[in-house]
Amino acid sequence: MNKKILLLLTGGTIAGNVAANPVTNQVFNGPDEFLAELESARDAILRNWNVEVETSVRVLFNADSSDMQPSHWTTIATSIQEAYDQFDGFIVVHGTNTMGYSAAAMTFALENINKPVIFTGAQVPLGYLGSDATTNLINALRFAVWQYHTVKGVYAVFGSKIISGPRVKKGSDFDYDPFASFQKGTIGQIGRFIRIDDKALERYISYLSKERSFAIQSRALSVKKEFDTASIVSLTEFPGMSPDIFKVLVEHKGARAFILRAFGAGDSSATLFPAYHYLKEQRIPIVVTTQAPNGIASFLVNDGGKYLRDNDLAIAAHDMSIESMTTKLAWLLAQKLDYETIKATMVKDLHGEISVETELL
Repeated sequence: MNKKILLLLTGGTIAGNVAANPVTNQVFNGPDEFLAELESARDAILRNWNVEVETSVRVLFNADSSDMQPSHWTTIATSIQEAYDQFDGFIVVHGTNTMGYSAAAMTFALENINKPVIFTGAQVPLGYLGSDATTNLINALRFAVWQYHTVKGVYAVFGSKIISGPRVKKGSDFDYDPFASFQKGTIGQIGRFIRIDDKALERYISYLSKERSFAIQSRALSVKKEFDTASIVSLTEFPGMSPDIFKVLVEHKGARAFILRAFGAGDSSATLFPAYHYLKEQRIPIVVTTQAPNGIASFLVNDGGKYLRDNDLAIAAHDMSIESMTTKLAWLLAQKLDYETIKATMVKDLHGEISVETELL
């Protein structure tokens, strides 16, 4: 069996985009360095799995991941769309700081993709002493050509984790295993062996054919690759926060949507209720999440959340990560959808990004 895999290089730590250090010489890596790292892995895959892998590289841009913009997401999606018929899978080599945003963005953009898109990177640049780049690259390649399960859709393979695209969350700037799935989304583990959660993988893949058939060819691939993050304002609530800030941002800065990290289970202070009523009158959606690191914004626990629910004033984020809710909201805004459609779709589970709680236990 032959497999053709395309590496899409976007920069990041793995490529050498780190601050200058008086101890370590900066090393910048290009296509040749990445291909060389995979050569031995290709030989091993052929010997062990009888799969001949052909790898190609395309440099999309060279950005620090903190500088990633929606235009970069569009470029990644466009590149996959253009190369779709020539390759069996894609590895996106990416920085760690915003990998969760980019993986979520690709999940929404490539709605019915029939091939794997694997995000990976490194905590230590390729070529540096102690780099984890080689292991992560090889593991991404292993999963991209994995024959024992069907693999399609967007994932992150990093350290020992295999995570679904909308659930990628970075938790450490130091560890070699910095990523975890947010609430749900763990697909498996990768080390000496690959261990897959069959039910989790099957469920995740099932989302890809919910609305339309799997895209065998590029002409059938549904790609919605625009994101309007510029119209979103993301805020954190604190005691004494003025409700007037929302009106100012709408009337003077053109805000068209809000994300608010409230308290508890999505519980806002009553002092902000006038702002919610104003936004509803203006038909401006506001998604409310929680400041609790592993919390769920359900509007089901305390009076603040119940008031928002009973008066239909806000969208409960439930267990969506900040990365998923931001990219999803930006994706919907870019499609010029109306207020009610955005509200309904934000709580619709499109790709396993949200689980809606309906009652208290």
